Amino acid sequence: MLGYLSYFSTSFIIAVLLWPFVAAVLTLPILAGLYHRHHRLRALSVGASYLSVLYFTGLVAFTLYPMPDDPDAFCAAHAGDYAPQLDPLRFLEDLQYGGLYGLLQLVMNVVFFVPLGFVFARWLRWRWWAVVGGGFAMSLFIESSQLTGFWGLYPCAYRQFDVNDLMTNTLGAVVGLGVARLFGAWVPAAALPGRDEVNTRPGALHRTVAFVIDMMLVAAAYFPLTMAVVLAFHALATPLANGDFTLFGGLVTVGVGWMNAIAPTAAALAFLVFELLVPLTHRGQTLGGMFTHMTVETVTRHGGRRAAFYAVRTVVLGTLTVMAITGFVAAGSADDGVAATDGPLRIAVIGFIVLFLFAMVARRMPWDSIPGERAAHVVGESVSPISPASHC
Repeated sequence: MLGYLSYFSTSFIIAVLLWPFVAAVLTLPILAGLYHRHHRLRALSVGASYLSVLYFTGLVAFTLYPMPDDPDAFCAAHAGDYAPQLDPLRFLEDLQYGGLYGLLQLVMNVVFFVPLGFVFARWLRWRWWAVVGGGFAMSLFIESSQLTGFWGLYPCAYRQFDVNDLMTNTLGAVVGLGVARLFGAWVPAAALPGRDEVNTRPGALHRTVAFVIDMMLVAAAYFPLTMAVVLAFHALATPLANGDFTLFGGLVTVGVGWMNAIAPTAAALAFLVFELLVPLTHRGQTLGGMFTHMTVETVTRHGGRRAAFYAVRTVVLGTLTVMAITGFVAAGSADDGVAATDGPLRIAVIGFIVLFLFAMVARRMPWDSIPGERAAHVVGESVSPISPASHC
């Protein structure tokens, strides 16, 4: 028995070693998903999410490892040895002639998928048929990965596609569903907030997650625009021997220095759309705020006060954003990128850190100090994330 379990020990160690790195990469999606679901962070939800990352990392490690060292020699020596096993009753023969090893293999195939069924049923709150289907789909993906050498990563199959594994894995998901139901009877799941409820007192981390989502949208908007302008210029311009270009049949001669301003200018325009126009017309909710259910307007403001609020917010965040992009552009074009980071990029990073620390300590942003009339929207009030504000 210990010999059988030791077969998985290395895969488990690999999963544990990879866990921090995978979790770090997935931190933004995890936090965004939790804010989308609960509108704020809960310690149990955070812990459960990162344990789920460990579990899925383990599934991948168990699927991939051990991978034979010499692909050519292994595939030549084991040609046809890992043909798919499609007999649904083969497990009976394994139990009869496999002894303890056959029993442990059967039991562990069930046990491995119990957490999956629990996650689907308890944390994702899927219906029973979705849990069963999800468990079967995950098992089918793993078995197909083994059949295809992890989708061509390895030149041949080095593990067997086994229909009995599909059956036992799916059974494990069903067992996990049952465990989740029993656990729910003992510890009822907390009620989820309404889809239209908005957090009007977001913390520093909540604001950061929403802002990062917005900046990803800004990048998705300005980068193609920048590339389009550059490509159009090179398609229309005629190069000269001195490095300049002519346009419109030689009527205009320009250098290339102005091209360094394309990215910051496009980014500024995208920033104004996503961080000024959108929240201004949607009760303080940017697109990132809509997804994570928060608003940047913590109190109601009208007229000049609301204009001042957005002016200060846009100038501060917009300046830091443009400086960061300018620094990246300069670092990419300079012979020594380190020198470029001493300027705008470094100032932008320091500025964002200062704002984050300020939000942590003061529990608000500097522009929230501009007085308003009253609390903007109480959590629980129906606030449509796509309806224009009535006080634009």
